Amino acid sequence: MNPVLEEIISTGNTRTISGGIKKVIGQISPEEGKLIQDCINKTGAEISVEVGLAFGTSALYICDALFKSDKTRHYVIDPYQMYEDSYSGIGLNNLKKAGYENIVDFIDKPSHQALAELERKNVKADFAFIDGWHTFDHALVDFFLIDKLLRIDGIVILDDSDWKAVRKVCSFISNNRAYKFIGGTSKRSYINENVHRSGLKKYFNRMKNFFKGYVDDEQKRFGAMAFQKVSGDDRRWDHFVDFS
Repeated sequence: MNPVLEEIISTGNTRTISGGIKKVIGQISPEEGKLIQDCINKTGAEISVEVGLAFGTSALYICDALFKSDKTRHYVIDPYQMYEDSYSGIGLNNLKKAGYENIVDFIDKPSHQALAELERKNVKADFAFIDGWHTFDHALVDFFLIDKLLRIDGIVILDDSDWKAVRKVCSFISNNRAYKFIGGTSKRSYINENVHRSGLKKYFNRMKNFFKGYVDDEQKRFGAMAFQKVSGDDRRWDHFVDFS
């Protein structure tokens, strides 16, 4: 593991650009970091797209796992990264300190603009991570535009899928798009590490069997959900399956 990431995980703090200490709020869990890296390994991903940089924790997990070649790129989008009252460039600085500056393309624009630009440039991604604005419409638009970039068999993870708006997007994907649910992480706020170790594998396998086309209260347990793209979009022009 990269020492910059290791310090964030072990201390819960990150270094500011000036060398000070800042508490990391809302970082992804090590379990979610493992899910990210497992998905990257599963696809052999070289090119990834991330919506939302913040302090750079998820980006560090991603860059750490990407298969390194002349093609390797991580496109990361965050219009608030350089704001002094939010992240003050710390996420980008962490990526630079970790040695990933040469594979990172940072886009300082809203995600709907940045993702559309990547499509115009014919960028094709193997992996994507959505952790941006968490309203239903923004999260859905992020998924819609990322789907335009994602290769067949590529994987997209939606963070905070226990939030009502994001969970609704996950339900839409499951019911209306050619994606299969391949795994998730437990809700960070109330599932403890013992449950992580003992029961989650069986729980995920059970969820895979009935998740397609079905949603109930148990879906709320996922803190993040991963979907693999099965095929291109071949729906009829009037296709719609209700989702809850």
